[in-house]
This record gives sequence, C-alpha cells and structure tokens, in this order.
Amino acid sequence: MTKKPKVSDQLTPADIEILRYITEFRILTVTQIAALTHRSRQVVRRRLRVFGAENLVTARSRALGAGPGARENVFSVTEVALAVLHSKKKMTCDARCVGAKAVEPLFIEHELSVNWFFIHLQHIQRSEPRFKVQRHIERRNSRVEGNSTGPSLPARFSTGEAADESHLIVPDGVFTISDREKGRALLFFVEVDRGTEPLVNTKRISGDIRHKIDCYQRLFQSDRYKGCESFFKASFRGFRLLFLLNDNGRMKAVCELVQSMPPSDFIWATTRDQMDQHGLSAPIWARGGRSEKPPESILGPLAFESSVLHTIR
Repeated sequence: MTKKPKVSDQLTPADIEILRYITEFRILTVTQIAALTHRSRQVVRRRLRVFGAENLVTARSRALGAGPGARENVFSVTEVALAVLHSKKKMTCDARCVGAKAVEPLFIEHELSVNWFFIHLQHIQRSEPRFKVQRHIERRNSRVEGNSTGPSLPARFSTGEAADESHLIVPDGVFTISDREKGRALLFFVEVDRGTEPLVNTKRISGDIRHKIDCYQRLFQSDRYKGCESFFKASFRGFRLLFLLNDNGRMKAVCELVQSMPPSDFIWATTRDQMDQHGLSAPIWARGGRSEKPPESILGPLAFESSVLHTIR
C-alpha cells in the first residue's frame, strides 16, 4: 500500500509564502493575497481550494457592497497550517500560538481595512527600492521569519499620565519608512477609522476621536514614543499620526477636529479611496487636517504614485 505523502512535502515555496502572509495578517481575501504575492486571483483561488481540501485554511463568507447577494470569502489559517510552517522553521512559536485565533465578526471589516493599509505600504518598498519599510502590527502578535528577533514593541503606549486605560494608546499599527540614500527614518502611528467611533463624546470619556488625538498629543510631548527606537534600530525626533478615513464626509469632520486641537501639525489624514487610487506615497494627505490646502506626501518631495490595486490581475 502506497503511503500518502505528507502535506508539508507537497507545498511549494509559493504555497508557503501564501500561508505565511495569511498567518501574518490573520485574515485575507483573494484580492489581498494576489496583491501581496503578485499572482493572479485565478491562481490564488486554485491554490486556496487545494489548501482547503488539505485543511490548511478555512474560509468564511462576507457581504460586499457591490449589490444584493454579492459575497466573497475571507481566509485564515488552521492549526494544521501553523504546525507545517513551524516544522519548516518559517515562524516562531509566538506566531504559532496565536496565528489561528478567529477574528470576531464585528471586527472583520476593520481588520481587512488595516490589512489594505499595510499592503499598500509594502508596495512602496517594492515600487521604489530607495525606501525601506518596517512595520509592526502588535495586535496580531505574529512574528514571521525575518522579523522574529530583537526587542519587542509594546501593544500599548502610555501617554505619561496615570497608568489606566484612559491614558493608553493602542494604535492599529506602527511603522517606519527609511530613505536608504540619506540614512534617515520616519516613525508613523496608524489609525484606521471606519466612522464607528464618535468624534466628540459629550460625557468627555475615552472612546471618541477627540480623546484619541489628545492622547497622541501627550505621547508626542512626553517623548515616550522613543521606546520604538530599540525595536526599529533608528532614532526619531517626533512621529506622524496617520488617519485613514472611510469617506469624504468623515474626512471633513476629522480634519476640522484636528485643526481645532493644536498643536496638530504631526497629524495627517486621507481617505481609503485616495489610497486605493494613488497609493500611500502619493500627495493625498491633509497635513495638520488642513484639507483646504494642496495635499502632501508623507515622502515629501520624493512623492510618487504607488497603488497596489493597479498591479492586480
């Protein structure tokens, strides 16, 4: 009787890459996987069908805004896939412990939006090798090979006030962009806003955008952000807070709030549509919430168009 080959023996390097990306991002759509791997959606779908048959991935259906009945699948890895990756030394035990944890349905859309931000961010480095991107999405707590050593970055940043929940910041992500030619690095915090949080809570408690901005201002002034220097191996003189907003209406409201809360020049804002059309490196950002002025690029005069959506087949 012929012995059935192990699943791990049948996986190609391209298969491992797909599984690693799904583990790192926790959940991904076919289009997102295609953008990350530079493969066509048709090829990705074929491989995912194989992975599903081998119990390497699970799929759940989500509604699209494209019309009644329009749906797509969202994929996550299984414990079987994590064991395979671990056996091939493609990730540390840290990632294996949490990589297959389910994302609650309430947070799926937010998680996918955050993932799109970091997929676009990665495309900056692919489009222009002059720039190096280092990203950290602590809430996923995944350490994929190549980012598994060195000091850890805290999931929460204290503003220097009393050590309670109302004075802690939990960003959607932290990253740096380094200019290889000039040897400089900029630090960024990311907030992906889907319009579900109130702008201003009349009870003046945490949970609104105003309080979030206030906390980031305190973090900026306290220099506690410098705790990122050992992780990213760079020195920083300040940071930029990036708001990715759901639509133009939310953009207008947040920009008005930002301008009303000086000092806020370090806070930049744009919309999901602008990111998708032009990429994060293009001049799409309202610096300091000044949406009435010409938009700027987070790369300054080195701005360029870099939408990853234009590369998807």
